[in-house]
Amino acid sequence: MTVLITNDDGYKSAGINVLYRAAKKVFGDDVVVVTPDSLQSSTGMSFTFHKPLRIERLEYKGMPCLSVSGTPADCVFISLNHLFKNKIEMVLSGINQGMNVGLDTVYSSGTISAAMFAAIYKIPSIAFSKARDNMSAVSTVSDSDDTFDGDSEEVYSKTVEFLKKIKKSGFPTGVELLNINFPKQVKETTKIKVVKTDRGIFEDLVDVKTDPHGREYYWLYGTLKKNLSEDSDVRSLMDGYITVTPIELSAADESKISSVRSMFI
Repeated sequence: MTVLITNDDGYKSAGINVLYRAAKKVFGDDVVVVTPDSLQSSTGMSFTFHKPLRIERLEYKGMPCLSVSGTPADCVFISLNHLFKNKIEMVLSGINQGMNVGLDTVYSSGTISAAMFAAIYKIPSIAFSKARDNMSAVSTVSDSDDTFDGDSEEVYSKTVEFLKKIKKSGFPTGVELLNINFPKQVKETTKIKVVKTDRGIFEDLVDVKTDPHGREYYWLYGTLKKNLSEDSDVRSLMDGYITVTPIELSAADESKISSVRSMFI
């Protein structure tokens, strides 16, 4: 199989280098990397239709890469429909530097949206993320951030384990997308927990400030809620587990269709 790797932090991120090495270990030379050329955190499934995209072929710390002047979704779109048309059999996105748990984060995440777009095309996909000390909804990673939290090799080993299981057994039945989050500190003994995605985990704040010209401007921010479900992804992640969450993309089932039909027709 040909495996596509992408992310939303750009090719200089330490996380994508770890994911690339793990994928190479498991899948050999059939691994390609296509990333945004700069930080694209929280862009969701945004596409660039209002201007042309440019692609640069480069190598960064031993990782061959195609760098795209667009979003994570752009990277997957152009890979599936042009660069590697009819060749991609799996998409791996990440490893994001910052957790992606809770529906309010999942649906805005560039990391997950890249994998989600592939899943829409019925391509098995996995999004990988890692919690950091800053547990806010706002990414603190710059596009030149080249650091992990001192546990890169442990994260690498766990990622290899995940990919080996997928290669051996195939994707879980009926699952289109997996969302995997590593805790702040990963050890050899760190356990895995399969959990649901919490609905909303942040208390959103709007910080109002005034610029030198006397005009108001606004910073959007989010802090974790104090009361979180015990069996949710975020609580398990904070408790030190590696969380694995299946994400459904299916349209509404027949019962919901019937309910709405009875109201309008």
